[in-house]
Parts: sequence; C-alpha cells; structure tokens
Amino acid sequence: MKTCLPLRLFLLALIVAVSTPWTIAAEETVDVYILSGQSNMAGSGQKAQLPESWKKGMPSVQYWDGKQFVEFNSTELNLNGPTRFGPEVGFAGTFQSLHPDHEIYVIKFALSGQPLHAGFNGPKWLGEEAGPDRNTFYPGLSAADPNMGNHYKRLKQHFTAALEALKAAGKTPQLKGIAWMQGEADAKQEISALTYDESIALLKSRIEEDCQSQPVPFVMGQVLPHVPWMERFTHRNEIRQAQAKADMRSGAEESILGVWTVSTDGMPLLEDTVHFDTTGQLMLGTSFALGVMEATNQMKMLAADQKAK
Repeated sequence: MKTCLPLRLFLLALIVAVSTPWTIAAEETVDVYILSGQSNMAGSGQKAQLPESWKKGMPSVQYWDGKQFVEFNSTELNLNGPTRFGPEVGFAGTFQSLHPDHEIYVIKFALSGQPLHAGFNGPKWLGEEAGPDRNTFYPGLSAADPNMGNHYKRLKQHFTAALEALKAAGKTPQLKGIAWMQGEADAKQEISALTYDESIALLKSRIEEDCQSQPVPFVMGQVLPHVPWMERFTHRNEIRQAQAKADMRSGAEESILGVWTVSTDGMPLLEDTVHFDTTGQLMLGTSFALGVMEATNQMKMLAADQKAK
C-alpha cells in the first residue's frame, strides 16, 4: 500500500520532533518589593555614618535605579541624593543576611512632605471630595479614575517601568510585598487622619491591581513617634490609632488582610523630632523586612487554616 506524500512528511516531522533534544526555556519568576512614601522613606540617613558592615555590596538584592536593575550597594547608588539613604539599606541588608541565596528586586519611590488622602493638593486641603490633577498619592478607585493623584501616577509609572524591564529580560515579576512610610502629611487634617485606614486599604488594593498581583503584605511604619510631637501634626493620635486598627492582627473591624504596622517607638530621630537618623533608618528598614516576612507567614497560616475548615 502506498503512503501519500503528506502523511509521509507528517511522519518524518514527528520522528524528528521526538528524536530532537528540544530545550524549552522556562521564564524565571522573581520576587519584587515596592518601597514608597514621603520623607522618611526618601531618608535622612547619612552614608558617611554607615557602619562598615552596611557598606558592602549585596549580590542577592537588585535595585531599580530608574533605568535598570543593578546590584544593591549603599555607597554607590543614588538612594536619596549622593549622600543620604532611607530604609532600603536596612531592608536589603536584612534580606541579604537571612536569605543570601534568594534574589529579590527592590523598587523605591518617595516624595517628601506629600499626602495620601484625595482631599489634598500638596500641602493644601481642598475638602473631603476627590478632584483631578492633585498632588497626592491617592490611587483612584480604578485605573481609569480621572481623580487619580499625580504622585500615584508617578509611582505607577516607576514600578511599571521596572516590571516591564524584568519581563523584557525573560523574567516573570511577582509582587511579594509593599513597605510604606507616610502619614505625617495626613496627620494635619482630621478627616485624613481618621480615615487613614480606608486610604491604606484602597492604596494596597490598587497597587496589587496595577501589578496584577494577589494580596501581599503591606508593612507600614508608625508615624511621629516622638512625644511631644510638633504642633502642626494636629491629629497625630488619630492617625496612629487608624494605623493600629488597620493591622491584620488588631481584631478591629477596620483590619486589613496583609497590613502589618511596624512600631517606630524608640527609633532614634534627628533633632527635628520627625525624621529618623542614620541608625533609625537602618532600624526602620530592618523592621520593614522582618515585617514583610512575618506578615507573609501569618497570611500563609491563615490560608492554611481556612483551607482546613
């Protein structure tokens, strides 16, 4: 019996396909962390005051410099100008110490003195309702919200560019956590302070949405630890209470899955009593890293418990 030409060609192709040692390169999934906020995230730590152990390169930590990911080195990178740094040093160093063989990717974006609530335009309070073209981290109710704050737009552009660079390099970025140090600006108005937990819930969900991510740990630093605090922070107590209630461990109705509030009480400050000094910044970054790990384990435990029921 004759075999028709198309069938013979098909059989030949099948034989070649089976016998050829094809290698399919699977994309590498990498862990990404976003650090953002206002002046204490930008940082007032002095590189010249860093202990020698914190000046070494950290090969397991890649840092987005605005154009590309580079190996983290606290003395060589522009972290907040050429001489200052923020909590990213303690954050990176803690991950390097505890997980030296696991590579992470860090993206930082910070703007000094800037608010989160939609009612602000920079330092000026315009009222509770949101409005367009305002200088605030307000993330909008959706990606299409015309009232999305200008600062959130810049934050989104920053982390989107970083994620796209990873994809272009054949990697699959996976958001693993967010560290947030902000709230001093929102402590100046009653509404923004009292509803800070709501602002955090929205910000967390919108970052996750824009990163196409499942819920992740959102670790935020407690604001204004110094007592007495400066008079301009009229609602300092209220915003700290909102931060405490938002914590997933609080048991409050306002608690948010994944939110982990880090105590900053006792962390050393500059003479202005607002900004953390060099040691304070290292402590803050370390607390952020440990908080992300703790919140991750807590979320896994809760998920396992829920699955067992």
